[in-house]
Amino acid sequence: MIVYQPVDVVCSGAAIKLHVPAGCHGLVSELASSFDAGAEAMSGLELHACFLEHCAPSNEAAAVAVLEAMCRKYGVPDTNIHVAIQQHGLDEGAAQRVLRAYYQLWNVQDAQRCYFAAEKPALLASDAARPMAIFGGHPGSTAYLAEARWLLDVYRPLIGDYVSRMAAFLSDLARDERLEPAYEEGLDVLRWLAHPSSEPEYEYLVSAPVSIPLVELTQLMHIMVLYKTLGVSP
Repeated sequence: MIVYQPVDVVCSGAAIKLHVPAGCHGLVSELASSFDAGAEAMSGLELHACFLEHCAPSNEAAAVAVLEAMCRKYGVPDTNIHVAIQQHGLDEGAAQRVLRAYYQLWNVQDAQRCYFAAEKPALLASDAARPMAIFGGHPGSTAYLAEARWLLDVYRPLIGDYVSRMAAFLSDLARDERLEPAYEEGLDVLRWLAHPSSEPEYEYLVSAPVSIPLVELTQLMHIMVLYKTLGVSP
């Protein structure tokens, strides 16, 4: 039987009480004493997430204990984390912080029980479910880069390696002598995502040879997040 002990985390007028295994209590308490999320007011769920991000680089076991405490508090993963965020009415910035923190331990074995519900979503549990339509098209804007940047920031442990491989493929493609005239500024996707100021001019980004493969990459990032978080195969 696991014995839990409480740890108080206080910041900017908000406070949460975490119940962590006794073996991690000292580590989590020490990290709580050094925690400072700044002066911004935040909800309990967001404070959980900020403290989790504080713990993750310092001690993996403590971070797993904090993640598990957060999941018990908010009924995750039986309640999907995205649903929990919606239920608490978090704004876009807060939602991004919570998701980024929650998925930070995706590749840690001891944290896996926090990510997959015991039952599959009803839509995927039925063999009768079939796609009715697939929509696509050329957006005529550069919003796809901001969208891809957001996805990579939040879900990096899930899709970071995939994006790196695809970016290398696209970069090599743009250097093909048969295609070089269409890619005067190359396809340096990773640099554009990491450093927005390095993005080429609007006219280059909305040109079909550039925007179509990058829009498709962004869509594939969405698909990869979906099937990984649902625990299904594409």
